[in-house]
Amino acid sequence: MPETDNASSAMNVGDLALRAAVAYRVKARVAEICDPVIEENAEYIRSTKGVRSTTAELPLASGSTMPLTTFTEGLSQPKFEVTDEKALLDYADEKGETQYVIRPSYLKALMGHLRFIAKTNTVIDATTGEVVPGVSYDPGGVPTSIKPSWSSQGKEALDDMLGFLDRALENLPELTAETFSLPELEAGE
Repeated sequence: MPETDNASSAMNVGDLALRAAVAYRVKARVAEICDPVIEENAEYIRSTKGVRSTTAELPLASGSTMPLTTFTEGLSQPKFEVTDEKALLDYADEKGETQYVIRPSYLKALMGHLRFIAKTNTVIDATTGEVVPGVSYDPGGVPTSIKPSWSSQGKEALDDMLGFLDRALENLPELTAETFSLPELEAGE
């Protein structure tokens, strides 16, 4: 097998590919096991009325607990969106704010002072009071993703407890075809 050109590590390309293959399968296997557990917690948060978060605590030998993380459902933020570029282009052109396209500085400034009038379901330029065509308002509040917010002590403690994973994978960087042993398999199994 060809050797790499890197003088700092004369690595067999086959061994490099073997390590990558093992790493991919370990990563996939961990995801197969962990993703359903993570999704079950997320689904509980999404589907339970009035619940936007769950909290994990690590039981301690003393009988007390240490906070680990809080899983919180994020919500989209309100925003204005260009929904009809032609209508907005015509509006900006009336203001002298185009040069074949709407000037980005004008669009940014305009978006910064837009207001939504719920009673009439219109978007206005708060500096002029004019209705701005081609722009809609998304009120936000739509659930986005559920992410953990770790406590630093809890994360450290949990990482220490899960150190067996590091020990199980510590030889992966040095894995070679010679040191890799699997039960004897017949071709095609």
